[in-house]
Amino acid sequence: MDYLMPLYLSTCREEANELCQTLENNEDKSRTASEMADVLYHAMVLLALKDVKVEDVLQVLRQRFSKSGIEEKRSRATHKSVEN
Repeated sequence: MDYLMPLYLSTCREEANELCQTLENNEDKSRTASEMADVLYHAMVLLALKDVKVEDVLQVLRQRFSKSGIEEKRSRATHKSVEN
């Protein structure tokens, strides 16, 4: 399935761009929700291809929402320096 990765990456980028265009053009909530659903769907396909569980992503989001943006960025920088 890795041979499909470039196609899925391209599709995900395209959908993200369409979402941004929808927001820039101040389109209605329904259209924005539809475009965001497309982004999430294609991102979830990519996650599945890389064997990353949605639950793992949700855990990261829970951690991010539990602290300020400054704290979260600081923890990522610390985590990266430990990995290297």
